[in-house]
Amino acid sequence: MPTGSIITLQAMLSALVVSVGYGLAGDGAAKALGFGAVTALSNTLLLVWHAGRMSKRAVQDPRLDLVIFVRSSAERFFIVMLLLAAGLGWLKLQAVYLMVGFVLGQLVHVVLAIINGIEKQ
Repeated sequence: MPTGSIITLQAMLSALVVSVGYGLAGDGAAKALGFGAVTALSNTLLLVWHAGRMSKRAVQDPRLDLVIFVRSSAERFFIVMLLLAAGLGWLKLQAVYLMVGFVLGQLVHVVLAIINGIEKQ
């Protein structure tokens, strides 16, 4: 599935989750859900950016490719941790809703992997 589809699907799911959260639990929940979803979306955008950079370069040294892969994984991990910490500490968002928004945003990857696996069979 093209990366644009993943990002679009993740953004649509985020909007739906925020809308439902606002309707069911109010403004505070919607903000936390939205911030969690944006954190998941930023993780995806970083993943797509790094994958695009890696696909454009010729395979020269497998060790260098591994170093770049590990570095990009560490970058994404720290960005996600920083955003979640900012949401909890600095913005004082509700932890449960923040994590639900993040997990639902990340769940898009799992669902698409399952769908793509089924389609290939």
